[in-house]
Amino acid sequence: MGQLHLKRTDKSIILRAVIFTLLSFLMLATVGVLVKLELKSGARVEWIVFFQFLTSLIAVLIISAKNNFRDLKSTKIRYHLIRGVCGVLAFLFFTLSISKIPLVNASLLNNTAPIFIPLVTLIWLKSRIEKKIWLGMLLGFAGIIFILDPKSGEFIKTGDLYGLLSGILLAVAYTAMGIISKTDSYITILFYFSLISVIIFFPFAILYWTEPGLKVWLYVIVSGLFVAAYIFFLQYAYSLVSAVKLSPLNFSVVVFTGLFDWIIFNQTPGIYTVIGIILVIAGGIIAITTHEKDNKNLKHHWQ
Repeated sequence: MGQLHLKRTDKSIILRAVIFTLLSFLMLATVGVLVKLELKSGARVEWIVFFQFLTSLIAVLIISAKNNFRDLKSTKIRYHLIRGVCGVLAFLFFTLSISKIPLVNASLLNNTAPIFIPLVTLIWLKSRIEKKIWLGMLLGFAGIIFILDPKSGEFIKTGDLYGLLSGILLAVAYTAMGIISKTDSYITILFYFSLISVIIFFPFAILYWTEPGLKVWLYVIVSGLFVAAYIFFLQYAYSLVSAVKLSPLNFSVVVFTGLFDWIIFNQTPGIYTVIGIILVIAGGIIAITTHEKDNKNLKHHWQ
């Protein structure tokens, strides 16, 4: 009876972890939809990014106040700066790509980060790349080529380039976050990320100030709260089950985004995009899980 109860408990924990992981990436996909709606309403990218992360920063400060802000101390400010600057630029390029190409394409190119992480750690941390990782990376790069659709007459569109840049910058940001997460909590990471974002985009938000309607203000505030919720839900899921085991679910954001793109924006992905999605997801899962096994001291935090 004891073993049976243990198995049921294990299944319950895994199910809870899966539900919260999927819920977190549903939040992230919704953020992309809200950003696209904000752009369609005439809001500037710089204004959107500033207020989105200002909302996230306020939410973190309110939560941290309960613990007298002890969670906000860190000894790895340098890595927070690298993670913050690269993460902010990645979000900026992702937002720019949303304004020029279908949401699902932008989301998938943004999620090529796992494919680039082994290259970043090779250059930055001098870690070697195993043969299986190369297989995953090659599959991922093949998927990128399908998404770019060379037969369309224009191999790399501006929106595609922005999406790829966001994926590369995210790979750097996630590598830095893998180092930070050994000692700092998610609250600390989100605080510095939001703070750096707000500082960087404050002058641009003033320079490119827009006067949106009440609906756009609502979109911005909700998207900022969803960014914070995405991190917290994922943190909870990873506290229940190892991140490597849950990593295949990270690409659910592409599925959610594709559904939103179809239902809300009437965008249906073509056959090349679908093939590209399959290859990038397969390559990303192989690359990140193999990379994690060969780098035990570098935690898997590419979310």
